[in-house]
Amino acid sequence: MTKLRLPRMTPIRLLLTTMLMFAATAALAEDRETAGHPAAGVWGLDADATSAVLARDGWKFLALSTMSWPDGRQAVVTMWSSELGDFARCFDYFDAAMSQTGGKCERSGTGL
Repeated sequence: MTKLRLPRMTPIRLLLTTMLMFAATAALAEDRETAGHPAAGVWGLDADATSAVLARDGWKFLALSTMSWPDGRQAVVTMWSSELGDFARCFDYFDAAMSQTGGKCERSGTGL
């Protein structure tokens, strides 16, 4: 049986590869639109939407992620999809006592 030999990654090669990966990711992120008219296929603020409204209107819950700050504040990000193929992401912010302090939803898609 033949052993597969992979090239040895020296620390400098590993560092350069990692830096290149981050540079390419940052360059691609700069080209991506993050606001604008939802019908254009980019994320746009929907001032009337909330997670509760999306759930009530039949949007399908896709995923949830949370972020915490050392002082106890929390952010909850939820992802949703509609029957028309549109997507929404909602950001809800809470203080250390878990009282909601703010939030917004952004939508993307062509069926708005």
